[in-house]
Amino acid sequence: MNHRLLAAVLVSLFACTSPALDLVTDAKPRAAIVITPDAQPAPARAARNQPKRITAPGDAMAAQVLAEWIKKITGAELPIVTAAPKDTTIIYVGAAAIQAGLKLDAIDSPTHEGLRIVCDGQRLLLAGQDGPATVKAACRLLEELGCRYLMDSPLGEVYPRSATLAVKEMDISAKPGLDVREIWGSSWSGNTLWKIWNGAGGARYPQGHAWGNYVSKDLFDTHPEYFALRNGQRKKGDWYCTSNPELRKIFADGVMAVLERNGRGGASISPPDGTGYCECEQCRAQDNPKSIEPSSGRVAVTDRYVDFFNDVAHRVAEKYPNAKLSFYCYADYTQAPTRGLKLARNLVAWIAPLRYCRLHAIGNPVCPSRVQLQEMIDDWSKATSHIAYRTYNYNLAECLVPFPMLSVWRHDIPYLKQRGAIGINLESLASWQIYGPHLYTSLRLAYDPAADGDALFDDYAKQFYGPASAPMKQYWLDLDNAFASLHAHAGSFYAIHKVYTPEFLSHCRSLIDQATAAAKDDPVYAARVAMHAEGFRNAEQYIQIRDALNVGQPAQALVIYNDLLARTQAQTESRYGNHYTTDYLKRFLGKDVQAAASAAAAPNHLVQVLPDKWRMTYDKQDKGIETGYAKPDFDDAKWQPVVTFSDTLDGQGLPDRKTILWYRTTIDVPEMKGKSALFFIDVDGAATVFINGQQAGVSGKKRTPFAIDAPLHPGRNTIAVRVDHSAISELFLGGIIRPIYLIERRE
Repeated sequence: MNHRLLAAVLVSLFACTSPALDLVTDAKPRAAIVITPDAQPAPARAARNQPKRITAPGDAMAAQVLAEWIKKITGAELPIVTAAPKDTTIIYVGAAAIQAGLKLDAIDSPTHEGLRIVCDGQRLLLAGQDGPATVKAACRLLEELGCRYLMDSPLGEVYPRSATLAVKEMDISAKPGLDVREIWGSSWSGNTLWKIWNGAGGARYPQGHAWGNYVSKDLFDTHPEYFALRNGQRKKGDWYCTSNPELRKIFADGVMAVLERNGRGGASISPPDGTGYCECEQCRAQDNPKSIEPSSGRVAVTDRYVDFFNDVAHRVAEKYPNAKLSFYCYADYTQAPTRGLKLARNLVAWIAPLRYCRLHAIGNPVCPSRVQLQEMIDDWSKATSHIAYRTYNYNLAECLVPFPMLSVWRHDIPYLKQRGAIGINLESLASWQIYGPHLYTSLRLAYDPAADGDALFDDYAKQFYGPASAPMKQYWLDLDNAFASLHAHAGSFYAIHKVYTPEFLSHCRSLIDQATAAAKDDPVYAARVAMHAEGFRNAEQYIQIRDALNVGQPAQALVIYNDLLARTQAQTESRYGNHYTTDYLKRFLGKDVQAAASAAAAPNHLVQVLPDKWRMTYDKQDKGIETGYAKPDFDDAKWQPVVTFSDTLDGQGLPDRKTILWYRTTIDVPEMKGKSALFFIDVDGAATVFINGQQAGVSGKKRTPFAIDAPLHPGRNTIAVRVDHSAISELFLGGIIRPIYLIERRE
């Protein structure tokens, strides 16, 4: 899609004292692009509005990208040839540029991704040390010509318009700052031009839960001792007894067999997902009882696995010294090793902070979780020469509302680089209406961690929004600051309302309206602002749904929810949204809204919303029932007063303890002709409900709406709820987290 700028902008770009090399004059080509005859054909064009996925980027693709974008700028199409014509400006690309004298040897890139662009006033030469780097060189030249590719869609293409195009003398060299720069997600895997242009790529270090690839389960029949001991029995599966010497040799042999098949570059040796750690005496003896995983309260198993990884790494290095073996720092092996353990040099520790807050930068002082993460990363960096970072580029379990991570990446990527990180893996959703600016800046900073993050975003705003840049820049910066300064850490949908307050919604709406008015005369700028206005509307409607549920209007919540659901589907169909927005909306909110509306629908009647404020205590020893916590006359005066549906425990500054929680309240019940029931929208844990001291019902699956028959009597009634929150949860929730309705069931 064209992005019209005044030709004067382009002219000023190239004003210089040295002579310029003419590429196009008066919309007529003055140059030819030269590649070697054996250059691999460029990829086929993608369907309209679809990202162009690339399988083998190289010289031909670089030439095609140059020709296409120069045509966008000037209307003139430069020919792509395999021999330099006479009396024509020549642009040598890739191998042709090297044959013409371009030198790349001085660029020290460990992953062989250096690039260089030279214009000497007579000719233009560009190439990279591999195929993607050559394409990246073409993209870098286009940026020198005023182009940008800010979104993986035609709507993200930015280029000036001019009938004349010339290139000044230049000698530019570049190389990536991180060896691995992965950005991917559902419906957005593989290479695209946008990814290459902005810096994705690098070494291929396989990651993931991989133990099952190396040891045959058939060995269990003859050697059960190779497998994890659990509850006194060896268990057939992918968890092993890593202290067993024979198992270590078999595992290492399996890794080497995979390396032989996949090209010897690297392999993942990360354990399976879950916590099936061996409980045998030898494995447990390797653990440091003083090293505790904060998220679970269990003894960390890092030391045993580092010892195992080192053994495997040394065996593999004897045959494949250059292969890198990756593993996740994850689950109960997230914390760094202790006792002075150091990692073998062919190991890469991929820090995967799934159990940490997702709303703040590493070390943000408002966030204890991220402060501890910084300490953990610092400790890993002392134990190994190769760390890397595997994380989410969005708020996991919620991808509905605008959530910029500008300050997160402006801090985290340079920080990780300083700590010796060699790569970053950004699991992302291509939801440009709610994440656009930080999808772009995260990748740009991964390529160049020394870049000025503020300048990157400033350029993004000016180029993407044009006359609407001021209000749109303020919109994103204010949102970013609101999340960065948030004293809450709950994941999914449960901290959104603390950012999107009525006052802040009004402020953001004003900025969106200003931007809409400023961009109305240009269809491209207007479309970009409209896309982000759609994303902001998601936040407005989510808050409306939440408010309606909280005041006992589930039917109204359902009406708004259905409209929001349709809008998110339309966003995906428009190619700037992602289906996960709709999927997560259904999974984490839709079931609540639909169940609440059904429970209160005629002939039933919603009598009241139970109080927001209850009294709560932690029951670490699980003695609440025998102590009488459910009895009406129990004195709960010393319990903590808490709110339930208006805020999480985390938002109230209370710890997310993995234990039993008890809640108590009293309600006044009017005379009712029908049967009474209590409807619970959302409880984070298995709930047992007591009414006036008697058990009345239990929940089903946690975080799923449920109703119980409630033997209430007119007048004062005591409600007590026991919540088993002892299982790990990375969302920092716990307890009762959405309203409870008193329902009169009528026949």
